[in-house]
Amino acid sequence: MRSFNKVMLYGNLTSDPEVKMSKNSNNFTTFSIATNRDWKDKDGELVSETDFHRIVAFGRLGEVVARYLKKGAPILVAGRLSSRSYLNAEGEKRYATEVVLDDFNFIPHQRSNGTSPEDEEVREAVEAEQAEAVVEEVIASV
Repeated sequence: MRSFNKVMLYGNLTSDPEVKMSKNSNNFTTFSIATNRDWKDKDGELVSETDFHRIVAFGRLGEVVARYLKKGAPILVAGRLSSRSYLNAEGEKRYATEVVLDDFNFIPHQRSNGTSPEDEEVREAVEAEQAEAVVEEVIASV
């Protein structure tokens, strides 16, 4: 039986995305999102819990995220879990689990009056860049 590794998260960016360069001179973007969960405990009191998720986006997809999304922006991400190990500054081995981004959806902020502050042109530009990134990936895989 084939395995399955797919993650979908909806949350808000906890900081501005950072574009970095790998040792192989490939660019990638890292950012974190916070997801919230609310429930009532056995006494009927509302309890809230926040989880933080590190996201890594490679190439053009990461560039689009960094260009259009900032701290606090809502985002729907889809990707796969990836675990890796690394040495920290003290030479100790550490482990990290991240979501490697496959796709995302730009979610407009909502003002209190229900309107979106994002300009329609920005939304269209994001969609066009996402489509262009997919086309480039397909061409590169051929």
